[in-house]
Amino acid sequence: MQRAETSTLDAQKKTENPKIIKLLDISVDENQMIYVNWPTEKKDLCLTALCESLKLVSTYQKSEIIKPKPNIIDFITGKKNA
Repeated sequence: MQRAETSTLDAQKKTENPKIIKLLDISVDENQMIYVNWPTEKKDLCLTALCESLKLVSTYQKSEIIKPKPNIIDFITGKKNA
């Protein structure tokens, strides 16, 4: 039997309000030079966060609906694209 404190509803409640700490300070100057400041005691955590954010940015795809182009064979056979 499942106890109340281990239910999925309580787990969702705990993850909805995470405690967020600012780790990195990223700046760009007029010559497009990038400056990153991070605490030296959390260097490994900051590098992991930078790698994860780079992975998210590189795999981002716009939510774009591409309609199929009409095909003459489908038109002749009477097939409809929904």
